[in-house]
Parts: sequence; structure tokens; C-alpha cells
Amino acid sequence: MRPFGEGYARAGTPRFGKVLVASGHMTDAPDRVEKGLGERFPERKVGAVRVRVAAQLDEWGASGGDLAICGGARGADIIFAELCAGRGAEVWLFLALPEGEFLEESVRSPGTDWERRFRDLRGLESVKTFGQPDHFKSPPEEGASVFARANLRMIDAARAEAGGPEDLHAVLVWDERPTGDGPGGTSDFAARVKRLGGRLAIINPTKL
Repeated sequence: MRPFGEGYARAGTPRFGKVLVASGHMTDAPDRVEKGLGERFPERKVGAVRVRVAAQLDEWGASGGDLAICGGARGADIIFAELCAGRGAEVWLFLALPEGEFLEESVRSPGTDWERRFRDLRGLESVKTFGQPDHFKSPPEEGASVFARANLRMIDAARAEAGGPEDLHAVLVWDERPTGDGPGGTSDFAARVKRLGGRLAIINPTKL
């Protein structure tokens, strides 16, 4: 696994056509509704979200020679990564935690195949995995969690690799609720992409 910053950020020498980045919700934990949190991205919506992400990638013309960046979690990330890899794009997974912890925290879910899909992605030649290096002892912005930190670094990598704003495309699988978002959260992610001049598509599982 490569540390963040190794193998990207070669400003001025674009290596890719389009740079596509994704963020958003994991599928709901089995006890999410029992905890009174309400549905956000239930497993039964996976097929519908996949169809919408695929349609968006088709609209943007995602293909070989492009770069796709995401966090590797179940739900939005894995769906996006699978679809981009299937179109011939190079895929970068930015894991917020060491792989074992990440699998437990962000991939595994009883009765699902997300862990197998994650491992299948990791086995593809076109997929590279980046981890957070030990020397990052604190988040880059006050209040940012390790997951928010990963989002911020994904945006930095996308900005560095894109030839210009017109080459930056972001898809968010998000219920569009800003509650709880701080630096690097989903609404913050959307705002940063807009400030960079990139194209942004939002897919809301609660409306599918």
C-alpha cells in the first residue's frame, strides 16, 4: 500500500484525460433503523444507485486513460470503482485506516458481498491503493476525522492530476443533508469541488 502523496501530484504534467472522484454514503448498517437514525442508503437501493452512477459515467464519457479516485468503502465507493475499472480507467483507492481496520469499519456488513468485491478490486492491475502515512499525526483541519482527512486528500490528488477544472468530475452518493458535516464531510466535499470549477453530480439514494 502506498502512502498518500506517493505517485500523484505531478502538477503541470497531466497523465490522464478526465479525473473522476467519488464520495458518499456507505450502505446502511443492519441496525441503523433500530437506532432511530432512519434509512439513508439501504442495501436494496444498491442496484438503483449503480444504474445512476453508470449513467453519469456514460454521460461524462469515462473510459481508458482517465483516473478514478475514491475511498474504497462499501456502497458509493466500491460501486464507482467497479464501474470505472470496467471502463478501463485507472482507479486509486484512498483508505482512511489500515486495511484490517478499514475492512471492519467501512467494508464488511453481514449477509453482503462487499468484502469480496473490495478484494476483487484490489486484485486488479489497474487499481492502486493509498494509505495514510504514520507521520500524519493530526488532521489537516480542526475537527476533521480520519475519513474527512481522506476526502480532503482525495480532492488534493484530483486537483493535482486534473489538467484543468473542465477535466475534474465528481459524483456524490448523498442524501443531501448537511447535518454533522465538518471539514471534509460530504457537503464540504461538494462545496470544494464547486470552488475548483469541477462538474458535480449528486445521486440521492433516498429519492430512488
